[in-house]
Order: sequence, then structure tokens, then C-alpha cells
Amino acid sequence: MKIALYIEDGLEQVVLTPESETEKAILGKIHDGSRDISLKRGTFYGCRGGWTRHRELRPTLHGMPENQDDSTMIVLTPATPKGDPMPPSQDAYDFVGGSE
Repeated sequence: MKIALYIEDGLEQVVLTPESETEKAILGKIHDGSRDISLKRGTFYGCRGGWTRHRELRPTLHGMPENQDDSTMIVLTPATPKGDPMPPSQDAYDFVGGSE
């Protein structure tokens, strides 16, 4: 995936250019209406088992996040069916790649 930041005349863009079929398929879900999109801030860290975990930053007692990581994730969740008053729970999508 190629990622570019483009800033001109006050317009700021994040440009995602897929380089594989998997990346094309994931980006296609952004455009086809099958997914709701949200932005999350969090951190990724390596575990002793050799995999990578994600942790969403949550405020501490003092109101500041535990970790000052600047990672931003674009999260795609199944779209809420038209006429469904309750959106799907985000809890299942809080931890990508494992749970804590």
C-alpha cells in the first residue's frame, strides 16, 4: 500500500494506493457501501508470542491517554442495514489482531 499526504491550498488529503489484490479488495469495501467507516487512535505493540496486538487508547484518571502513540486506524465494520435502529456494537472491533 502506498500512502501519500497531499496538502495544497488548504485542502488536506490522505491518498491510499493499493499494490495488491487484497489491498484493492479492502479499499473497495470503503466505496461499495457494505461497510461503515470510523477512525480510531491507538497503538500497536509486539507480543512475546511473535504477533502484533492493537490497543485503543483510553483516557487515564488524569484525562490523558496511557500511551502517546500517534497511530490512526481506519476501521471498517459491517454496514447497518437500512431501517435498523441499532448500529452493530463496536466492542467486537476494539481489538484488532487479538485481545488483551
